[in-house]
Amino acid sequence: MQGLTLIGSGWHPLLFRSEIQALTGQFETINPRVLNIPLTESTPERLSRAALLDEVLCESGRYDVNPQSSQGELSQKIADWAHKHLPEGSFAVRTRRLGVGIRGFSRSTTDKEIGTLVASESRPVNLENPENIISVIISGPEDGPIHRDDIEHKPVIVWGLNHPEWKRESYSGRAPTERPFFQPVSLDPRQARLLISLAHRPKSETSTVIDPFCGTGGIVIEAALQGIDTLASDLDSRMVEGTLENLRSFDAEATVEACDVSGIASLWGSRTGCAFVFDPPYGRSSWTSGKDMEPFFEALSEAHRIDPQGTLSTMLPTTPEALQAGPSDDVEVMGMPWSELESKIMQRGWKPVLRAPVRVHSSLARMVVVCHPSD
Repeated sequence: MQGLTLIGSGWHPLLFRSEIQALTGQFETINPRVLNIPLTESTPERLSRAALLDEVLCESGRYDVNPQSSQGELSQKIADWAHKHLPEGSFAVRTRRLGVGIRGFSRSTTDKEIGTLVASESRPVNLENPENIISVIISGPEDGPIHRDDIEHKPVIVWGLNHPEWKRESYSGRAPTERPFFQPVSLDPRQARLLISLAHRPKSETSTVIDPFCGTGGIVIEAALQGIDTLASDLDSRMVEGTLENLRSFDAEATVEACDVSGIASLWGSRTGCAFVFDPPYGRSSWTSGKDMEPFFEALSEAHRIDPQGTLSTMLPTTPEALQAGPSDDVEVMGMPWSELESKIMQRGWKPVLRAPVRVHSSLARMVVVCHPSD
């Protein structure tokens, strides 16, 4: 296949595809967790921002499984590919499966057969420290997916070389409980990075991330570590000091001020290239009064004053029923029907382009909402 083959996390395939679209643009869907995208000069750098991307393969190949397919045919096909694309030097084959795998195709057999067919004096097998790795992905159906996905899951096997310019992000030491300043209900670092990447657009660069509810700084840290200019605020001065303490622990820099959300336009002024990324404060599964919701609506209005051509990415409380609802179902978000909330968002200059529920636990879910300018 031309371009790059991307392997996504099994946590939320729909959001994986949405993230890749936000970062790079159009793609070919091979199955819910396997995509093919064109390779451009900016692609590796943009993919480095992805939260739900597990693997990037280049010079890749594909084997669509049907009733006549066999393990031997697959191994020979990959061996033929390797003779053309595998550089000289030691190599190893690393096979893994997505979901429940595919009956009749074994990881260990794949590794052994390909190794035997490809090995030569100029390409010796080295299982401990190989110079090159052939990565093989056996992709079968998911075993009880956490999140609903309407894309058909056809059995397919893909392979390729690991892209030399891409490395999976490590979140070691960045969990909320591992940071110096911690409060309950802090956002997971991978989800924080996901919200940031969903706010990107493929044909424009995000120059500034603004978070008006910084809390303990989860979003701020992830944006700053990517080298994005980051502006953050919180009404509670303790959160401001805590966020600054957490930033220092990672040698990351951002501008953090104590400010009510209604004043952020005056605080930051008019700007361009902004992504407004935030997790609004709430202490319960849904908001039930206008007073509870007002900070969110103020954030929308203030964001539009700062950059009416920016993007907005957030997570809002919803009900567990939303996890099984269809795209057209009028689910409850922030204590009101989505159709009503969407209208209120539109009135403040923003148009929702994505909504996807995320499971938190058995009695709580959140809705990821991404908005672009409504005009």
